[in-house]
Amino acid sequence: MEKEILPQPDKNGIIRALPSELSEVNRQRLKQFGAFVFLYDFVQYHFVRPRIHKADPQRHWEILKKLIASVKKSHVLDIACGTGNAIPHFDSSNEYTGLDLSYSMLKAAVKKAKKKKFQKMSFIQGNAEKLHFEDESFDFVLIDTALHMIPKYQLAIAETARVLKKDGVFLCSTPVVGISKKFDATWKHISDKHGLHSFTEENIKEVCSRNGLFYSRYDTNGGVLYLHAQKAR
Repeated sequence: MEKEILPQPDKNGIIRALPSELSEVNRQRLKQFGAFVFLYDFVQYHFVRPRIHKADPQRHWEILKKLIASVKKSHVLDIACGTGNAIPHFDSSNEYTGLDLSYSMLKAAVKKAKKKKFQKMSFIQGNAEKLHFEDESFDFVLIDTALHMIPKYQLAIAETARVLKKDGVFLCSTPVVGISKKFDATWKHISDKHGLHSFTEENIKEVCSRNGLFYSRYDTNGGVLYLHAQKAR
């Protein structure tokens, strides 16, 4: 992919690069997240993770911290970064790029990144299904608890693989069916109602393999899977 010329960051430090041809599902996601950005972190920690994902919220961050803390002096892409909850766990020596559909979410993430004082940082309002980056631009890509909400999730993984450098790492946490009976019992009704994916670990593994990513399971937490996938040399 040729280098795309993006607009300059606005007064809030955000590059507006949302495509005009957004799908209806993504438009709905954009509307939903923009409406409750101030409650997002609270709802995720106290309701979504424990009651819907059947996962321990504290353990979620302990797992991610172990996987993220060792990433240093790298070009990092945080896809669907939301309000930037992963930012505190990254080392400040990294060059950080956060991407999300929601402008309101990104404003909250910018505030966290300023406190972190990264070596370099940028924030882009964009679509995970079509990334605005050249091939092999990043050493590390994170998608934390968002893959199941991306309409064309296979395309998001393909784009992740494309922008990863050889030997680069894709880290992802996502709810999947088939690893927790408690989660499975409620997820089908919730996912059908809200248009969320009910994919399995095998589904994710297959998409990674198809795109040259060597998949490995790192851990599980309730219905949440933590995967580590490295791009082939």
